[in-house]
Amino acid sequence: MLKSNKISNISLAVLFAMILFLTVHVDARPLKPAAIKLKCNELKIVFSDNEPGPLKLALNAFMKDLKNVMGAEPTVVNKMDFDNYQPEIVIINRASGALSVPPYKVKALDGFESHRIYADAENNRIYLEGNDLRGTIYAIYTFSEKFLGVPPLHYWSSWVPDKKDEILVPSDFDIFFKSPQVRYRSILPGDQDFFDPWREKSEENENAWLETTLRLKLNTVETYSTIMPDYKLTDYAYLINKYGLVITSHHTSGLNTSFGTWDQYWKKVRNMDPPRLLLSNEKAILEFFRYNAETVQKNGIENLWTVAFRGKGDQPFWTIFEDAPEGYQERGDIINRMLQIQYDIIREVTGEDKPYVRTTFYDEIATMMAKGYVKPPEGENMIWTFVAARRDPYPYDDLVNFSPGTPVKLGYYMNFGFASTGAHVAPAEGPWKIEFNYRYVNNKSPLYFSVVNVGNMREFLLELSANAKLLWDFDSYNSDAFLLEYCTQYFGAKKAEEVAQLYRDYYDAYWQSKKPEFEGMDRQFLFQDLRYARVFDHIFEAFYFSENAINMNPLYKIGYEHVPGRTYRIDFEHNKSDNQIDALLYGMKRTIPKFELVAERCTGVMSQLDKDKQTFFNDNLRVYSLYMTHLNKTLYHYVYAYKHQRDEDTLMKNLEIAYAEAEKARDILYEAQHGIFSTWYSNADPLERTFQIEYLLDKIKLLKQKIDGRMYQFLKKSKLTIPLEVHQ
Repeated sequence: MLKSNKISNISLAVLFAMILFLTVHVDARPLKPAAIKLKCNELKIVFSDNEPGPLKLALNAFMKDLKNVMGAEPTVVNKMDFDNYQPEIVIINRASGALSVPPYKVKALDGFESHRIYADAENNRIYLEGNDLRGTIYAIYTFSEKFLGVPPLHYWSSWVPDKKDEILVPSDFDIFFKSPQVRYRSILPGDQDFFDPWREKSEENENAWLETTLRLKLNTVETYSTIMPDYKLTDYAYLINKYGLVITSHHTSGLNTSFGTWDQYWKKVRNMDPPRLLLSNEKAILEFFRYNAETVQKNGIENLWTVAFRGKGDQPFWTIFEDAPEGYQERGDIINRMLQIQYDIIREVTGEDKPYVRTTFYDEIATMMAKGYVKPPEGENMIWTFVAARRDPYPYDDLVNFSPGTPVKLGYYMNFGFASTGAHVAPAEGPWKIEFNYRYVNNKSPLYFSVVNVGNMREFLLELSANAKLLWDFDSYNSDAFLLEYCTQYFGAKKAEEVAQLYRDYYDAYWQSKKPEFEGMDRQFLFQDLRYARVFDHIFEAFYFSENAINMNPLYKIGYEHVPGRTYRIDFEHNKSDNQIDALLYGMKRTIPKFELVAERCTGVMSQLDKDKQTFFNDNLRVYSLYMTHLNKTLYHYVYAYKHQRDEDTLMKNLEIAYAEAEKARDILYEAQHGIFSTWYSNADPLERTFQIEYLLDKIKLLKQKIDGRMYQFLKKSKLTIPLEVHQ
């Protein structure tokens, strides 16, 4: 009995010692760190070599970000290191399965493109995880923005990195982005007079805008024709695909091309003379359709199909088909048949019963939709893309009349800058108009597809950023809050509210040539800079060629314009006038001081910003407000000279002022030419530019020459051509 008690006492003593040892050992362990510390000389990324090419491009961009901010190249390894000594940034693409988070550390993702960034302090890791390829790309760029301070527009904003020796990631950091609300979020660089020469200048420029598209978390690029002979696509299509972006085609381009490639197909693919474009020659049309669809399918690109039946350019089909009917009902019947044929070909070549396919109701199609003449295919994955009204973006009649019970998905196309009458050199619409349009269509039925025409892109960076935020999550978006966030990110918190107000006042300075008509919408009808260009053209014709009485209504419809009055939207009663000339003068008197005041305030605020923020502020706001100030003054004095042309002193004085103001407008634009944008305006082909100050200056010179009695000699030497019509 004694021996047994002695053993028990020894056992208890051993047990007590073990408990004491474990307690001391646990207490002696270091506490969980408050943050994971990334040091400039200890940067390590875990990334699998088996990931697809687009993700490798994003990795390369991320490594440049790290070097710009931390001054050192990170080490990239293929798998995680379990000694936990050196912190690791681990990039996980769940779709590829090349790497995975340890089971006990897995956190939830949601559907397509969802992504998450979270810290694992215990293992000294930071996970950048995406549910699929693009979700992973977005995770990388989100980390870059949140912790390195690299903004999505860094390439365009003259961004200067804030150098860091180390970065602290809180040990409990966890940020999750659920799937975006809108499945396809597309960008269309529509104008290319500045954009194309700039892209061609360097490979870096060519690639930068696609990287920016991904940094903004957009996922699709709308293209024009991408079909080539021998079942090939254009280099442009392959470039977009290289970055992991979806391709979709323009509203002129059913099955990824338009009838602009009709001749190319017959000559290069079929080695024969092209047949005439006749609706009766349906066999040839169907053969053309099938080749285009098969070319897309054979190339294996990620493609959102488009069905469309329009002309060779941005015009109706009846402008090119010799046997097109005259009646709109009959024309609608043909469109309906051709859209269904294209849809059936897509189903056949893809082998899918319900492929995702979109059609776009642009211009005359929208009008015919509103009248019930056009009835596109319906279906679970058919996307009906409505279009903000042409010339001025607001919900058009076809969308207003749309019944939410129709068994289709919805898309929306908004143009920030129409190529003939919209904003081109300076932004005009603003984020509030974007929000109004998109909330209207989304309230009809949840939006599935969006495309915004961003012109040459540089001019619409704020609008593009706002659109991207809205499309990801309608519930969390508010234009005023977005604008303040944008101004804080790019111009600093100290002056963010003041700069945001300047942006608001800039957009409000535009002349509203007509009172709003759409319920709940302000700033519906604006006079954008290309409307000024068309006014200059039309008044010049009346000014220069007419020797009769002064025509006080010299403005007319441009190009193909089937809706009366929408080219200019000048309402006489609203402008207290009874003719176009007096209405223009009335409008200019009211808009000039507004832009002038914004420009003055911009000049004052710019000097108070941090030096590294001033360049983008100048490029993105001050230059535009000064440009519009001088453009308005140019138009005012040009029109005043026209009205008073019988008084030669008044005429010459005002033409001189108009000329001087046009020069100032040109010079202020050139102030925004620097660095990678050093030839943004000056390198464009003068014959292809949508609006050219130099062209306007030449026209004013011609008028002065005529007045001086030397018109004939000057005309013989001049190569100036006068555009009587502007198409697109």
